[in-house]
Amino acid sequence: MTTLRHLAHVPAPLAAEIAAWAAFRLGPPAPVRPHEREVHQASRRSTLGHRHGADGRRADVVVHTWGDPEAPAVLLVHGWQSRASFFAPLISDLLAAGRRVVAYDAPGHGDSGGRRRTLADDVAIIHRLSAAEPGGWEGVVAHSAGVLGAGVALADGVLAHRFAGLAGISSVTAINDGFFAFTGTPPALRRRYDAVVRRRRFPDEPDIYERYDLTRRPVPATIPALFVHDAADRRVSHLQSELLLAAHADSAELVTTTGLGHNRIVRDDTVRRRAVEHITAVKPSNLP
Repeated sequence: MTTLRHLAHVPAPLAAEIAAWAAFRLGPPAPVRPHEREVHQASRRSTLGHRHGADGRRADVVVHTWGDPEAPAVLLVHGWQSRASFFAPLISDLLAAGRRVVAYDAPGHGDSGGRRRTLADDVAIIHRLSAAEPGGWEGVVAHSAGVLGAGVALADGVLAHRFAGLAGISSVTAINDGFFAFTGTPPALRRRYDAVVRRRRFPDEPDIYERYDLTRRPVPATIPALFVHDAADRRVSHLQSELLLAAHADSAELVTTTGLGHNRIVRDDTVRRRAVEHITAVKPSNLP
């Protein structure tokens, strides 16, 4: 992402608008990688009509399903600049364990329509998909920003028996802190930036910093959680999962890996095994 340090020389109202635009700007959709192609092509595809809360624009969301329609269902939620097929190795593991898997390409991602994505979009989509699962999800597995969206939906009351968050983010405050630090956006713009984001992206939310914060609104303690994070993750600090663990101290555990970074953690054999064991309630083995 291009540095935004130059915004220090732009009038503050305009600078805040530019920063908010840049924060939600999506690049080209991530492609289906060769090792994902077989799983991607095997999915049963359906389309969920979705409208962005901020402007009402329609974004048809592609939903992927794998496995026996009668099998217990696991929901997967991908992160920013990703897609459902990113979970291909984990999908294969869950299918081998006799589960049905449901995942979606978020708006502006994968094969879905739309040109932007907010946490409000993810939460609304998860609620709609969950309405078709009256018995609840056997488990929800999410990665990166998807952990926050999925966790907020669970805090809202979406029913699931277990939750696994890989390289997760704890709050929208952390997302914005990371954006400012990564892009060099002048800290003096923060208050104006927050106001623009609320007005343009979350107009119906009374307080996005309260609602989208799993340290303030944790996942219910009745849903055991597993958080996995790499100690050297350069994109999302390990501190984020430490905060998640502290907020879910009575119902969660944190596993720390080394050398996997932010994305490879989802494909790692040992992490996948641990996630499947957690979701399917098999007694987990220790990570080496």
